[in-house]
Amino acid sequence: MKKNPAHPHVSDWLSQPIIPVVAQVSGDRELLGRASLIFLQGGEISDLGTTLDWLKSGPCAAVPVLLHIDLLAGLSSDEAGLRYLAGMNRLQGIITVRSHLVTAARRLGMAAILRLFLQDGRSVERGLHLIEQARPDVIELIPGVAAMETADRFTRVTIPRIAGGLIRTADTARRIIASGCRAISTSNAELWQLNSPTAT
Repeated sequence: MKKNPAHPHVSDWLSQPIIPVVAQVSGDRELLGRASLIFLQGGEISDLGTTLDWLKSGPCAAVPVLLHIDLLAGLSSDEAGLRYLAGMNRLQGIITVRSHLVTAARRLGMAAILRLFLQDGRSVERGLHLIEQARPDVIELIPGVAAMETADRFTRVTIPRIAGGLIRTADTARRIIASGCRAISTSNAELWQLNSPTAT
């Protein structure tokens, strides 16, 4: 698989093992400040500005934020919607299951994570095909346990991969990372504590 011209900061964004997932204005900002990347999930477009303002103050002010665009109510998942988000300087990119949005986001200078749901062998094959076509900056494998089980299928993929979903314990998180994932995403604040407090 050919090398991906990734967003220049992706390696820095994956320097900590846990990516906190937050919905609206919630979470321990001290723990969020340890992260090297934050995922914003859910909510409505009318609340987005308030949430981003909350994320750009205090300990998490310097942590990059990527938005689950598919889960934001009130915004069309198309290029016009992406242009609107690209104008929000607190957002560095998007997470999506739609491969065409990955391509469009990257054209606009935003980072893009492609989520792949690994339900069976066919979904793995389809996912590998989508990766080759869309060339995202990062791939997120869902659920996390499937990321472990299918790790050998992704060994030739040069794009960094992370995992999320159904990751409830620190032991599971460590095993997923040991299988080749750079980080895991989770809304479980107890797991956020696995990030080093010396993060920059």
